Amino acid sequence: MFYMNNIEIQDIKNYHKSQNTRCEKFISCADSVFRYVLVIEYLGGSFAGSQVQPGQRTVQSEIESVLNVLTGHDVKTVFAGRTDRGVHAKGQVVHFDLPFEIDTYKFIHSMNSVLPADISIISIKQTERDFHSQRSAQYRWYKYTINNRQQRSSWFNNALHISQELDIDNMNKALSYLIGKHDFSSFKSSNSSNPAKECIFHRAICLKDAGIIYIDLIADRFLYNMVRIIVGTVICIGKGSFPPEYMLEVLEAKDRTKAGPTARPEGLVLMSVGYNNKYKINDELNKEAIKNENLLCKAS
Repeated sequence: MFYMNNIEIQDIKNYHKSQNTRCEKFISCADSVFRYVLVIEYLGGSFAGSQVQPGQRTVQSEIESVLNVLTGHDVKTVFAGRTDRGVHAKGQVVHFDLPFEIDTYKFIHSMNSVLPADISIISIKQTERDFHSQRSAQYRWYKYTINNRQQRSSWFNNALHISQELDIDNMNKALSYLIGKHDFSSFKSSNSSNPAKECIFHRAICLKDAGIIYIDLIADRFLYNMVRIIVGTVICIGKGSFPPEYMLEVLEAKDRTKAGPTARPEGLVLMSVGYNNKYKINDELNKEAIKNENLLCKAS
């Protein structure tokens, strides 16, 4: 949970009081609903995942705790996608509703002043009532990082360390089989109760720079553990355990037992989530895409 000193608590009480006073000025305040969208980043190592779980520290519980204090309301949030224990995010998108408007410039500073150090709010804006962080999303972008150097790295301590040299060419050829619309049952956790199985892949590539491998995966959605199972499979191919064509065999088998192991979570980051331009949410998200060969633009 988060901790605040007496000064911060008083500031929040004053802020809440000012918002209530402001709310009274709205003629139909009690009947109005204002939707806000957050873009957040977090380090997942100390969380039991993004989604609220009883008795567990999660990203959602931390965000909602701060929102409840700042607004004086029982605020419920909706995340664009669920991330597992240990998985990080640089562009997770969250929406929530309030019965009054807020000063977003002040609000983001208030949130960041009391949130724990492993969560940050990148941006906040009021959005259209039909916007839904999960259902309105057109694609998600995940990046998995592998330290493929002989020695571990302090700078890449969140990356999966594999000292055996991986064959990047074979890994890229294997990933190319994922492009398009397919049944991804082979890459879905056997513990998942969600009947969904089809996804549309826009981009699947890996790059190597100074011994660090980056695997970028962009699709309209991802099944439970799908990214980590794909990564686990492509690592096996990179090690030479299977030829690149094995990825196609696994895809067509629609059988989880045919795919490789589930890769560890610490190397995985949810980079960003893409939406229709009418929502004007992508401005902040695209900054990272521009730095990474404009992957999001290529997926749109």
